[in-house]
Amino acid sequence: MNNLHTKTALITGGSKGIGYGVAECLLKEGMNVAITSRTQEAADKAAAQLSGIGSGKVIGIAADVR
Repeated sequence: MNNLHTKTALITGGSKGIGYGVAECLLKEGMNVAITSRTQEAADKAAAQLSGIGSGKVIGIAADVR
């Protein structure tokens, strides 16, 4: 991949499944990620699990994008 250390990604549905996997891969590349979930609790839980991966930062945001 290209140098992604200065980039930030917004991943909808990032608290589980494919979105979670994408967040994990991007964090390993050094990106910062913001993940969304329908509830703040789920977003915070996933962000906490992802926080130790790579050098990027992660935040969880409650957002129902249906």
